[in-house]
Amino acid sequence: MRDAGDRISCPCLTLRCHLFINVLHMTSLMKQWRDANPDCQVVPITGATWYDNLSLTEQELYDMIEDRCPEFTKLNGELCQEFMDTLSDYGIKTADDFESAYFAQFEYAHDESHYGEFVEYCVTEIDCKELPEFLVIDWQASWYQNYRHDFITIEFDGEVYFFFAHF
Repeated sequence: MRDAGDRISCPCLTLRCHLFINVLHMTSLMKQWRDANPDCQVVPITGATWYDNLSLTEQELYDMIEDRCPEFTKLNGELCQEFMDTLSDYGIKTADDFESAYFAQFEYAHDESHYGEFVEYCVTEIDCKELPEFLVIDWQASWYQNYRHDFITIEFDGEVYFFFAHF
């Protein structure tokens, strides 16, 4: 694109220049603030800091999650908070709520076979049904027809968590 002065002009380049100038300005402002406030330090939030900043109810909820789902010990505070916020969206806000609602978890599968695994687990392990080997059951269809109404599922960090919908 050429402008009136026969110079090459690009709107994207102009936008990048403006963004770069804004970044330089913000960097300058941050340096001025740090120089004016030498006693203040920017401290990154670690897992321990995140946990300490939770309310007592939230700490108890996290402790219950970690007790039932030990893989949470490897996650950072931001991811743990994201999971707790998702739980809260479903009304699971306390450790007692979590304990009442949590049922099981399975590894996430792109083909959604985790739903079939869940139903098969419920029938064979929980209900202790011994089924003949020649019987063919579409466990995934059973999920969609019958079980999905009674459970909440949360896909998170490579796992699918199953919770009772009516806890």
